Amino acid sequence: MKPLLSVRNLTKTYKVRKGILKHENINALKNITLTLNEGEILCVVGESGSGKSTLGKIILRLEKPTDGQVLYKGKDIFKLGKQYTKEVSVVFQDPRTSLNPRMSVYEILKEPLVVHKEKDIEKKIKDALSRVKLPPEVLRRKPTQLSGGQAQRVAIARAIILSPRLVVADEPTASLDLSVQSEILALFSELNSKGIAFLFITHDIRVVEKIAHRVAVLYAGVLMELGEKEKVLRKPLHPYTQYLLSNVPARHPKDRKPVESIYEEEQKPPKEGCPFLPRCPKALEECTKTIRRVEIDGRTVSCNLY
Repeated sequence: MKPLLSVRNLTKTYKVRKGILKHENINALKNITLTLNEGEILCVVGESGSGKSTLGKIILRLEKPTDGQVLYKGKDIFKLGKQYTKEVSVVFQDPRTSLNPRMSVYEILKEPLVVHKEKDIEKKIKDALSRVKLPPEVLRRKPTQLSGGQAQRVAIARAIILSPRLVVADEPTASLDLSVQSEILALFSELNSKGIAFLFITHDIRVVEKIAHRVAVLYAGVLMELGEKEKVLRKPLHPYTQYLLSNVPARHPKDRKPVESIYEEEQKPPKEGCPFLPRCPKALEECTKTIRRVEIDGRTVSCNLY
């Protein structure tokens, strides 16, 4: 596969106030390197605070990195013009906040076409609506008059109306009922089959199972494991990936684990070494100071066990 997006040694540091005169630097991302290929679905998974959304915001140019680069077709995204916003689009988590409640669906879909001075506006609106399987009558409605699933389909239609090469989807099923989630995931898979690549941000391993080609596991801003979905889910190498998979919600009540094995006291990641160290059952002495990145079985793993 040909790389579409390349993230190179990406670091994002925030300065957080600690008292009147003191500040602390917090790494939301630390030295992240990965690629997303043309026509691929790369799922980025991890718990809250892992840096998933920060990565998405930088790729969308909503944030600037502290260090490192993001390249689109080999070019720095922050040196590209308006064409980048046409070829790279986004679907946010909650359509109730991402869609303007004062605008009709027609106006919402028309807006990006007008901004980019597109022709055949009516045809492109009709085509986008058809691709997300919504009837023409929703064009007259406002987002507040739609169900959650319909509103998210409108958000997806807006994201694809300019025929992007890449869509960043940030937890796009998290606010939806389970039955609707399955429909939306099937829609993403169908759009992907037509050539759109996706960076799919999620905390739900079950989503990864359904749609990913590859998966990137983040924890406290560090890329813990990156590889093909089948390999990562079948035989996770990093203790954190193993932890995530062992705590996937049971499909049936009889399979639920004891509560004490799921809930653990939250511990702050150390400033040096492996951020997962305080929670890792396999930690080594060297994990307090360094973390080694290795290539195993076609995967990238940041762990001193290998």
